Amino acid sequence: MEASIKNKNKKKEQKSTLSSRFSMNWIVSSRYDGFFFIGSCVFTLGFLAIFLWAETLDLAPHGDSIILTYFVFTAIFDHPHIFQTFSRTHADKEEFEERKHMHTWGLAAFIVVGLAITLMGFEKELIVFAAFFGSWHIIRQHSGFLKAYKGVNQDFEKIDEYLDLGLFYSGMFVCFFRDYSDIKSPVVIYRELTANFPYLPPQITEVVWSVFIFFLVLFVLRQGWRLYKRQPINVPKILFLVAALSTHYFVFFLTALPFLVAESLETVYHNIQYQGFVMHYQRKRFSHIKNVVLKWFGVAMIYGLVVGTIEIVGLMTNGWAKLLFVPFTMIVIYHYYIDGLIWKFGKNPELRKLLFDKTNKKIADSAE
Repeated sequence: MEASIKNKNKKKEQKSTLSSRFSMNWIVSSRYDGFFFIGSCVFTLGFLAIFLWAETLDLAPHGDSIILTYFVFTAIFDHPHIFQTFSRTHADKEEFEERKHMHTWGLAAFIVVGLAITLMGFEKELIVFAAFFGSWHIIRQHSGFLKAYKGVNQDFEKIDEYLDLGLFYSGMFVCFFRDYSDIKSPVVIYRELTANFPYLPPQITEVVWSVFIFFLVLFVLRQGWRLYKRQPINVPKILFLVAALSTHYFVFFLTALPFLVAESLETVYHNIQYQGFVMHYQRKRFSHIKNVVLKWFGVAMIYGLVVGTIEIVGLMTNGWAKLLFVPFTMIVIYHYYIDGLIWKFGKNPELRKLLFDKTNKKIADSAE
């Protein structure tokens, strides 16, 4: 009996020592975060596999290996995640009342502007703008998750703030510049549809890459120093940084893919992250509605299949369906814009408490 008690006490001491060396607090739970927020980066490899498989079907000469990959992405992942935004903007009464004009007349204005731009013949410029804005939107979402993991693990030391953000932003922007630098001819979107992206000299990528390596070395040394000083290592933060940075490096440095395929690979990780976070929000906000997450997810999938089909038909036929798809394109851009407003936890104490009830105000504020 005494030996059993000693063994239990020893295990508790070991567990306490481990927890003091490694900080492992999660936004929702280790399993949930591991799938939706971190591990879902593997879907990037899945989309590359779809593209390579489609090429073996001899679809490549017609460009249809591209369109098959893009259809799976846009119908099953991208547009469903866009639709989920409405659970926050329109279904949430408090948010809707706070920005009623933005969610009604503002949304209508986005659509009207998109139709006007297309009818005036500036469709290609709209594609370029959406691509840049979309990449920035993805960077900002990843930044939000980074800050959340720093918050829930009380990772507030100034030196770590500088190193974490320096490593993250230099890593993300080196991938961004790699994607859009040294473009001297129109980029093929699909078949005859091309777009002219602004020319960025490749030297920008080289400079930012050097900055990234500088922060990477300092970041690794800092983790070693924390271990030496017996300070806790923020494991979720490190896992997230590895997932986000390595995924973008893989897409933009290790592969040379057509525009629509690269867009799919870059964005799918972001899509699943967002789905997971919105599901967490729906479960908290609409707890009085039975199976609320499944209901929203089901409708979002239907929306994605319908809109994705319209988009693909528009691309393949270059006909009326392309004009019909413009409103949905502008809903995507509306999503890029409004997401920067609706999830500002520091300015919404009620939402902060709802989603970060396991943390204190200081931690939740840092997740903005």
